[in-house]
Amino acid sequence: MKFIYISTILSTIGCATSSHIVSGSNSRLPMSLSSVINDLEAEGANQVTTFAFLTSRGVTKAKRSALLASLFGITGEGDHDEEVVDGVTTAFGKKMGEEHDSDDEDDHDLAIPSIGVAVANPLPGAAVNEVAATVQACGGNIVFVASVEDLARGEGLFDKLAPAMERLLGEEKSDDESAVAKKRTLVVVVEGATTQSDLLDAKAKLENAAAAVLRNIVQPDPNHRATTLQLVFDSVEYVASSGNVDELLEDIGSTCDPVSAAANVAKSVYADANTQTTVAGLHGSPLDLAAARKLLPLSRKAVESCLSIVQANASDDDGEIILVKEFGALCDAAVKSAVEKFDVDAGANLLEKSSVARRIRSELVEEMYSDLENMYEEQLKLLNTAAFESFRASLSKLRLSPNLASDMEKVAGDAVKLFADIAKTLRAKKAKTVVWPKADAQTSQLKRELKEYITLRLQ
Repeated sequence: MKFIYISTILSTIGCATSSHIVSGSNSRLPMSLSSVINDLEAEGANQVTTFAFLTSRGVTKAKRSALLASLFGITGEGDHDEEVVDGVTTAFGKKMGEEHDSDDEDDHDLAIPSIGVAVANPLPGAAVNEVAATVQACGGNIVFVASVEDLARGEGLFDKLAPAMERLLGEEKSDDESAVAKKRTLVVVVEGATTQSDLLDAKAKLENAAAAVLRNIVQPDPNHRATTLQLVFDSVEYVASSGNVDELLEDIGSTCDPVSAAANVAKSVYADANTQTTVAGLHGSPLDLAAARKLLPLSRKAVESCLSIVQANASDDDGEIILVKEFGALCDAAVKSAVEKFDVDAGANLLEKSSVARRIRSELVEEMYSDLENMYEEQLKLLNTAAFESFRASLSKLRLSPNLASDMEKVAGDAVKLFADIAKTLRAKKAKTVVWPKADAQTSQLKRELKEYITLRLQ
């Protein structure tokens, strides 16, 4: 583990000023990485390093967009900078600058590596399986932004990171003795950190949270479990959020030729499409192969059943979404029912003896809660509308008096409390690795909206 200040890296790079965005892709990950890698090769890159860009839950959309631009040096002045739009662009490539300090013609005969950095940028609503497959396609290399708030709470750090680590730990080892082992690198960008003390504090909090998560995720060998980030990744670097990281990735990232990089993406896509899992020994175990063939269709059926149950209870006769108090309990019950049916259809023997079967079951639960999270967000929007309408209705009953302002503030406080109390019942409680965010941000937003409404009414 290292602490790195970006300014130090930049000062040692020299005059590499010709780095530039080559292209961006809006296609689905992880396949969109392939087109970016091809574009980097066409631009002259003979070595490529790939990284997935992930953030903790507390990093807002606006902050994520700003960090994507600042960390990867996207200024908007390059010919292809406009092709990188956070929330739209799923992958982009950056050709790094080449430094030539000598005019000696003999130097041009040397094979100078020309590096390209391919960055996968999962969309905010990407399913955990898609993110995990993307991280695998990137060779286990991740740039992870951790917000100060999430680090302080110890929550929201591993919503997408935990399934990705589980996928990496279960990745099948290559039987090709000539294959070059690629090192996995985790670059932790600590939002707002300015001193080494900040980085040390962030490291302690993140790795403490990681230890708890690693105790709960599925691992291929129960007797030799990874218990720290350093046992999942070959290198863990902590950096501040001020400055670029692309030069750092060029310096520390494991590189390979574009053909090999594209092949790694294709392998991940194939594995994701055919098994949704990459547990070691799948191809060598008849039991595991039988588990994949039997349980993957059952898994998809279970997800569909779970979602249909929740949708039926959260819609009116016309199919319009309605607010459901205790929505979280409804989701937990629907997941529990679907998993129980899955367990019966799968059979206790298969689930007990096949690691693939257990992984499919684990991914099934993650996928259901991930899909239901979108419905949870819709419920919060409906609750916001209901709380605002309740607030307005209560205001209409107030009488003009010297205490009108304080009376209106009390009504607003009651509406905010109502929202906060009901919001707690909308959140699922049984999810382990896919934890839905609390409604703190929406509660604060509603409080501001009601305050602004009162101010306008009193003018």
